[in-house]
Amino acid sequence: MDVAYMTNAWGAVVAHCAAANNVNGAYYLSTGGDAEAISEIAEAGFNQIEIFDGNLLAYEDRPGDFKRLLDDNGVGLLAVYSAANFIYDEILQEELYRIKKAAAFAAGLGATQLVLGGGATRYDGIREDDYKKLAAGLDKVCDIAEEAGVTASYHPHMGSLVENLGQLDKVAPYTRIALCPDMGHLVLGGSDPIAVCQKYLDRIAYVHLKDVTKDGMFCPLGEGVIDFPALMDVLRSADRELIYAIECDGWYGDPRQGAKITYSYLKEGLGF
Repeated sequence: MDVAYMTNAWGAVVAHCAAANNVNGAYYLSTGGDAEAISEIAEAGFNQIEIFDGNLLAYEDRPGDFKRLLDDNGVGLLAVYSAANFIYDEILQEELYRIKKAAAFAAGLGATQLVLGGGATRYDGIREDDYKKLAAGLDKVCDIAEEAGVTASYHPHMGSLVENLGQLDKVAPYTRIALCPDMGHLVLGGSDPIAVCQKYLDRIAYVHLKDVTKDGMFCPLGEGVIDFPALMDVLRSADRELIYAIECDGWYGDPRQGAKITYSYLKEGLGF
């Protein structure tokens, strides 16, 4: 199935241990084994993956090992996910350095998508100028992505500067970056994902299909509260083909079973 599955469902989602000492080492990581995740994603029927920058760059000095891991399971690398604070001038170049490294390495392994989260919230509250700082930083990421030959998309995320539609409206006019709406995060941020996709359909390049329960827990597609058939009607009305990935991190169940449940729902419920 030409829908990617994110490896972060295997293990906990954490920050790289280098982050405490070096901003340029502040990668995302999922603690589950990469080999297990990729094997079980393939077993469920998916043929592409998305992966965190920290997991991917663990293979920086041995790219052949990662390529063999993909090839042995018959899957390709579609996307790498990274994030940054973006609003602190002094460290921005450090953050862009690691994003550039992740984008270039991922592109060399065949990836076409760079997904960006982030936009820090300050301890004493958000400053309105931070939205424009975030937008300027995202434009710098667009430059990095273009140099690497990948497409950069911004992912609104819980706990960041952009959790909901109102906050997205404060950033989008000031940056040329594409949008990666994550349906679960938008719901938890208090927004209707259908309304977000309708408003920004012309900006969407990459989509995170992610379900959430009424109790606010992420879950396999079709197990939560999001109306995916209605959502897909909107996304399929775009004048171009969009690219999709699944996330199911934070679910209490077996990640292999979650991937199988989602694959079945995509095929039988959504017509992929």
